[in-house]
Amino acid sequence: MIQAVVGGKGTGKTKTLVNMANKALGDTRGEIVFISGEKRRMVELNYKVRLIRLQDFDVKDLKMFYGFLNGIVAQNYDIERIYIDGLLEFLKEDLAAVGDLLADINNISKKFKIKFTIAINGDPDSVPAFLKEYIA
Repeated sequence: MIQAVVGGKGTGKTKTLVNMANKALGDTRGEIVFISGEKRRMVELNYKVRLIRLQDFDVKDLKMFYGFLNGIVAQNYDIERIYIDGLLEFLKEDLAAVGDLLADINNISKKFKIKFTIAINGDPDSVPAFLKEYIA
């Protein structure tokens, strides 16, 4: 399952994701991963949530990110939830390029029963059709 949190820059998407990840600790038996495209410290994120900063790795595009994501899942089969924040900003990709990635992530989600929540910059009323099905 994929859930998208869509909003303009500065609308609180990161804070929403952090709150969702912290809250999920109460009802998740497996591991929770938070992937951030930003370098700033996530002091509000509970220490039990695994924080991965994309800047610490040489991920250059969406294809590489998909491989990176598969590596995370392969390394730990106990992952139940993955939160992704700031992906498009870090990789300098546009919203239209995300369609194939979401389809691939959806396959990972179904195969390994992992719930993904992804924050994406944009106007919720004018996102492409492929993204509308994921907006909560």
